[in-house]
Amino acid sequence: MTKNSQQADAVIHTPLMACYLAVHDHDGGLPVIALKMDKKPDTLRKKLDSKQDTHHLSLSEAMHILRITKDSRILDAICTEAGVIWICEDAVPEAPADMDVLKSGTELMSNAVQVLTELEQALSDGSINKDESARLKKRFLELAKASEKIARLAKQFEVE
Repeated sequence: MTKNSQQADAVIHTPLMACYLAVHDHDGGLPVIALKMDKKPDTLRKKLDSKQDTHHLSLSEAMHILRITKDSRILDAICTEAGVIWICEDAVPEAPADMDVLKSGTELMSNAVQVLTELEQALSDGSINKDESARLKKRFLELAKASEKIARLAKQFEVE
């Protein structure tokens, strides 16, 4: 992963920017995705350009990009705008054991520490700027996902 990709993963993007990054970071990049979508590469390039007034990415096309790339940044962007969180079905085992609970608990605590560390760094100068806010937003999303995962695990241990 390049430094730019790592920085891009540290924040939640707009849905269009998330699609742009997903396409360009995917194996083969834009030409491969355009081929899989049965689009001309130049047309897809224009649809992914936020400064383009004549071409716009449709919801159907964004979903196609998501299906091809399986890039979580797209889901993060869409769900954040809707005020919801998502987790993969595979993230929660169907028959969890004690170690699954411990691992999920450790993940939850790690995410909480990351939120607090990011907040401490952001507040070191007494205020939170736009970039710091974007990184915090991403950290809070990851914390919410970890919380949802452990809640789903715990539910599986409930007796009726």
